[in-house]
Amino acid sequence: MDKNYTFDVSGHVFRRIFSYTEEGIYHTMTLPGGAAVIQQMLSHRGLAEYKALDDTFRGEHLELQRFEDRQSRKAYYAIARRIGITPGKEISPPPADAPYAIIWDEGYGGITPPAGTPILWASNKALPAEETFNTVAEHCFLMLDANTLRDNGAMINRQISWERTVTELIRQIKNNPRLSYLAKASHLLITFAEDGAVYMKRGGRHPVLVLTHGGGENILREKIKGRIEDTFAVMVASAALQFRPLVEGKEPFRVMPVLKAAENLMEAGYSIDRLCRGDFLIPDEKTETGQTGTPFEIPDTLGGSVTDPDFWCISNNVGNKRIFDMACEYVQQGAKAIEGLPRLSFGALTTIDRWEIESYQNIRNLITGYASSDNVRPLSIAVFGAPGSGKSFGVTQIALNILPGRVEKLEFNVSQFTGKADLDAAFQKVRDVTLVGKLPLVFFDEFDSDRDGMPLGWIKSFLMPMQDGKFKDDSGEHPLGKCILVFAGGTSASFEAFIRPMQSDDLGFKNIKGPDFVSRLRGTINVLGPNRVNDTDNNYILRRALLLRSLSERKLKMKKGEPPMDKNVLRAMLLVPEYKHGARSMEA
Repeated sequence: MDKNYTFDVSGHVFRRIFSYTEEGIYHTMTLPGGAAVIQQMLSHRGLAEYKALDDTFRGEHLELQRFEDRQSRKAYYAIARRIGITPGKEISPPPADAPYAIIWDEGYGGITPPAGTPILWASNKALPAEETFNTVAEHCFLMLDANTLRDNGAMINRQISWERTVTELIRQIKNNPRLSYLAKASHLLITFAEDGAVYMKRGGRHPVLVLTHGGGENILREKIKGRIEDTFAVMVASAALQFRPLVEGKEPFRVMPVLKAAENLMEAGYSIDRLCRGDFLIPDEKTETGQTGTPFEIPDTLGGSVTDPDFWCISNNVGNKRIFDMACEYVQQGAKAIEGLPRLSFGALTTIDRWEIESYQNIRNLITGYASSDNVRPLSIAVFGAPGSGKSFGVTQIALNILPGRVEKLEFNVSQFTGKADLDAAFQKVRDVTLVGKLPLVFFDEFDSDRDGMPLGWIKSFLMPMQDGKFKDDSGEHPLGKCILVFAGGTSASFEAFIRPMQSDDLGFKNIKGPDFVSRLRGTINVLGPNRVNDTDNNYILRRALLLRSLSERKLKMKKGEPPMDKNVLRAMLLVPEYKHGARSMEA
């Protein structure tokens, strides 16, 4: 190798034989994969020597297909299917004498890292062999995909909340004996698809989380058809651009340029021209310095008896002044003001509160799993919150957006029922919807109302439909069919308050079959609403801003720009001590 090159790139390699059809003509192209594609990308910067692979190396045959984005109408190519593999060699020559080394590891073994050379070791397929890694860990930047840790026994959840995900990640690295050796790396970067990453520096103060856009893990991948399989390679190449100044102590490592390089490729898709050139979408060096992102420090909560004793919430720990400033900016400018903060968005629903994000994500997962299953027993969910907190709004937005065109909403106020005939009529309407092939989303508001003077008297009547998927009227039993039953409480502000009698062994709660009702629920949500929950709740200001912006867009038909609202009125609506009737008061 020419000694002027910065990097020697080695490890596992393969050829990729892409096939695609354009204007009726069938095309094929052979491109590098693995370590060779990193070589090729860095060679365009003059940082590595690219050596084309001959046909003695393993070949992967892939079919590209042209897709079109529904919203932008922009066309892009992505991998539609994997066709097969041609056997062959799987490892590149051993490292030469370049001052820095990059190793691409796919778990096939046979890697001999150079002694004493600063190494960027990357893999989205396998963990480095512990014995080999220990010899280079002191001067190694280790870059792994989070799914690689999960595949090796790390208990790390996905798509619940960023706070829970990264807290579990840190706990696994520190306490899981199969993973603890990874912490010996001088630098450790764990990527979560293209949506976020955790960066740890040995001897550093705290690990940090950086988010590309604030949405959940895999959000970018869910937006496209086909697969883009080079995003991790692009991230490795982008990290390599910072490697030398990092090792020399001239610059700190910036996570955002790495994530943005992958996001750019994910959003643009494969370009036939770029594939032929081999440059993909590594960002220009001129623009990299501006992509810093907001690093959120991950607190060290590992000394306690539970994983997250303080229930760390990123948006609740950015400082009161900043929360108010962000709230004002959000009402005036929209989502740009909270870019980078963890958030969940479905249709008109946006929330930045960890409690609500986790609850809504659990409900989303339940609805998605139920809709795709053969189960015809109703999915039962309970929603609690103060009056006017918008209990039905969030669940409705989730169901309508993840199952567009399949859901029909029905709503009944149990407090207005005068007898069993009203409930029978409600269930008959549910049955009518299922018979025309729709999935009923059924809200029973104030399900916990009194019945003939008996507290929670209607609960018994819901047990048979919840358990057996049937209801009984004067003409006999009838199947409900596949449906989602949502019970919105009117007397309890939270699920914990609702079940408090059960925890105290209250006989009255047992007599009205409260424990039986609770056991049939598959998910619960506590909707926080626009009022402050307790003295440590700073997020209420942002919740108000999110609601105020949503109301302005829906009620004032505002699409862009600032709502027609005086700034003093805006300040008052964000800081008023309490809304007597919650979201209804704000709407009024």
